[in-house]
Amino acid sequence: MRSQPLRGEASRRRAEERFKSTKKADSKTPTADETLRQAEAAKTARLRALRLAKEAADKDTANRDAAAARARRTEARRRVPGPQVSSPSEPK
Repeated sequence: MRSQPLRGEASRRRAEERFKSTKKADSKTPTADETLRQAEAAKTARLRALRLAKEAADKDTANRDAAAARARRTEARRRVPGPQVSSPSEPK
């Protein structure tokens, strides 16, 4: 009678060891969910980098356009010569 519980304990111990070893093996290989999560994270990071690069390029273009507009406004403006009016002291 005493042999039954020992056999049960031994088989339970073996089952637990087998469970631990498969758990370790499973933890090393990524599951489908983890793979999908990693792919989603990589996609998000790539799109974020593209968005930030576009925003930086747009900001640079806007700054250049603003500087050009300021330069046009501050250029020395030439006066267009109007009609010459003869003064009375000048002989005709």
